[in-house]
Amino acid sequence: MMHRIRPSIRGLAAVVIGLSTIASLAAAPRPASPAAEIRAVWAHPGQFPTDPAEAKARMKTVLDAWSRAGIDTVIMLVKTTSGQVYWPSKIAERDPAYAGYDLLGLLIEEAGPRGLTIQPWFCVFDEGAIVGQVRQHPEWLIRSPKNELIGIVNPALPEVREYERSLMLEVASTYPVDWIHLDYIRYPCSPSEVYFSWDPRTRALFKEYSGVDPIDIKARDSGNILWNEWIDWNRGQVTTFLRELRTGLASLGRTVKVSAAVFPSAGEARVLIGQDWPVWCREGLVDMLCPMLYTNNLGYFEKYARQAMAAAAGRIPVLPGLGIGTSHNQATPEIMMAEIEIGRKLGASGHVLFSGTSLKPEFLEALRADRAKAVK
Repeated sequence: MMHRIRPSIRGLAAVVIGLSTIASLAAAPRPASPAAEIRAVWAHPGQFPTDPAEAKARMKTVLDAWSRAGIDTVIMLVKTTSGQVYWPSKIAERDPAYAGYDLLGLLIEEAGPRGLTIQPWFCVFDEGAIVGQVRQHPEWLIRSPKNELIGIVNPALPEVREYERSLMLEVASTYPVDWIHLDYIRYPCSPSEVYFSWDPRTRALFKEYSGVDPIDIKARDSGNILWNEWIDWNRGQVTTFLRELRTGLASLGRTVKVSAAVFPSAGEARVLIGQDWPVWCREGLVDMLCPMLYTNNLGYFEKYARQAMAAAAGRIPVLPGLGIGTSHNQATPEIMMAEIEIGRKLGASGHVLFSGTSLKPEFLEALRADRAKAVK
C-alpha cells in the first residue's frame, strides 16, 4: 500500500506546485498594451487666453497637437489653489480674468469631436485667495497651535467638507463629465508636516471623540498613544470626505468616477498629510490612482511606481504621474519615454504628464513616435 500511495503523493505535489505556479503568474503584473493604455495630461487654465475667441482657437491647436501625440485624456484644472474656479459657478468665486466665458464648457465642447475625455481637476482644500464663502467663514481655515491662519480649509469640519463637495457636485450635475479628479486631497505639507488644525471647533470634536483636548497632549511624538490617535483622527477626516463625495455622486443618477493625484509614498502620506490612499483603493473610494512620481531617477521612479501598483492590487487603474517640468525635476524626452516604459513593464494602465505647459515640440514628437509604434 505504501508503494502505491507515494507516487500519488508525488503526483499531488506536482499538481499543487503547478497550480501555485499558474496562480503566481496570474497575480504578477503584466505589461500594459501601449495601444490600450490611458494617456493623460494635467492642463492649466493659463494655457488658454482670457478672450473667448482666442481661447477657442488656442484650444483647437493644443487639443489637435495632443491628439496627434496619442493623448486621450485631459485633466483640466477647474479649481486652483487660490480657491477660484473656471466655470460659471453659483457657489464659488470665479477667476475674474476668465469671467468672459465658460472655460470648462468650451473645453468639453472642443474635446468631443476629438474623442478626448475631460476630467475636471479640483485642488480640494486649498483656498489661498480666501475669497467668497471662505472669506465669510474664516473659522474654516486651518490654525496652527499659535493660532496662525493659512489659506487652506480644515477637512475636520463637516461644513468645509460640504462646501468643497458642493463644487464637485455642481460640475458633475451641470456638465456631461464621467470623472472628477482630486488634488490637494490632504492636509498641508507646508509650513510643516504634520499640520493639522488647532482651532477651538476641531479641538472640541477631537475631545468628543477621545476625551482629550489635543492642546493638552504633552508628548507630541509617535511614542504617545494620544498623539497617534490625533494623527489617525485627522487622517480619517480626509477619508470621510471621499466617502461623502461618493455618496453625493451616487445621487446624480449616473456614474461619475473619481480619480486622485496622490503623494508618492503611501506610508509617509498617511501620517504626515492625512492621505491614506491604499485604504481609498481597498474601499473603492477612488476609481483611478495617479501617484505623482516627479523624478529623473529611473530607479526611484520604478520603486515608487511598484509600490503604488502593489497598494492598488489590481483593484483600480494606476497611472503614474510623470514630471516633465516641475519644482522637483526637469525631464528630457528620453527620461519621459523611459518612465513610460517602466510603467508598462509594471502593468500600469497608462500615465499622466505634468503638465501641458511643459509639453514642448520635442516631447510631443517622442509621444507621436511611440504612438505610431503602438498602432502598427
